[in-house]
Amino acid sequence: MNLILFESNNLDGLLPFSFNHSPLELRVGAFTNFERIQRLYKAKEIIVIVRDNMKGIIQDRFPNLLINPETIPKGICLNSSAIFETENLELIEKNEALSNRRELISFKLDKTLSLVKFRDFVENKKEITVSCSIPIIKNIWDIFEYPKIKLFSDFKEFLFNNDYIYHPSLIRINEDYIYIGKNAEIKAGVIIDASEGPVIIEKEVTIDHGVVIEGPNYIGEKTYISPSAKVRSNNVIGPMCKVGGEISNNNFLGYTNKVHDGFLGHSYVGEWVNIGAGTNNSNLKNNYSSVKVKIEDRIYKTELQFLGALIGDYTRIAIGTNLNTGTFIGIGSNLFEHKFTDNYIPPFSWGKDKRVELEKFITTLSKMKKRRKKNISLSEKEIIEKIYCQ
Repeated sequence: MNLILFESNNLDGLLPFSFNHSPLELRVGAFTNFERIQRLYKAKEIIVIVRDNMKGIIQDRFPNLLINPETIPKGICLNSSAIFETENLELIEKNEALSNRRELISFKLDKTLSLVKFRDFVENKKEITVSCSIPIIKNIWDIFEYPKIKLFSDFKEFLFNNDYIYHPSLIRINEDYIYIGKNAEIKAGVIIDASEGPVIIEKEVTIDHGVVIEGPNYIGEKTYISPSAKVRSNNVIGPMCKVGGEISNNNFLGYTNKVHDGFLGHSYVGEWVNIGAGTNNSNLKNNYSSVKVKIEDRIYKTELQFLGALIGDYTRIAIGTNLNTGTFIGIGSNLFEHKFTDNYIPPFSWGKDKRVELEKFITTLSKMKKRRKKNISLSEKEIIEKIYCQ
């Protein structure tokens, strides 16, 4: 039986992430949505359906997957925005179709369809489903609801490892809930406190002098935590990040730098973002009311009391910048205001009223990637150009 992962037909609520990412790349806890599905359906062939303009870049990121074939075979179909666990398998198998929050979660495809007809089928199928409680990420700020729950269950997947370097002054509190991966390095004066939840530190991570880490937290492989950083609870930090200052309840994708002092809380931060020294954000309104987010011409009522910034890929934020509560920053922006920024920053903004020059942006991005021994791909250039010209 084939396994088919499909996107919801409307992903505007996942901006700025969904400008150039598919929901299967969302990381809530220690694993991405795709990694969770891989772990559940080990032996099945996986087919991925994404928006047509995303096919090239997703193929680059997942070279072994079949993406957007012209014909979709029979199989089990799963929404890539949903967070699946072992206990959901029986429910998926037993029901023809499931939905939650008015979104299709899963269904059984009992006939072969063309790609075009499959997409129409997905849109119509959600009218005839059984309601379920399988979590689904409809808006990007939904990712802040689940880290604590998922990190407790994910911790069970990490087996004891003693192959890492640590200074004798390391303090581990509730160490049964602390995992440190192979070849990680923990320097002098570090405190890891898992009293309130597990701490998962992946392989080849470096935790520099005097860092305090309060669980639950996930720190992705080859990430660097700078000296005296305060890593408060409920952070999910992707691979190859550089993180410092005070952070709390954040979700970082990979290859992002926030290495200097400054507070960041309840924020989503995309890939290849650079946040300058002394940058701070507000994650709570002065009147304690729920935070609203403006994305283009639409206002979203998040019903969240705590929400910081939503920062798209490739954004650069200058030293001493202040980000207001519920700030949306589109991809490729360059911010250098020292007063509070606007709450909505369009993609490729240069300061307040200008746009970055596309050729210069591509050149700078290439230099940034080479520092991490990466190259910008043709498909990545193409999608950046498409978003820029919208």
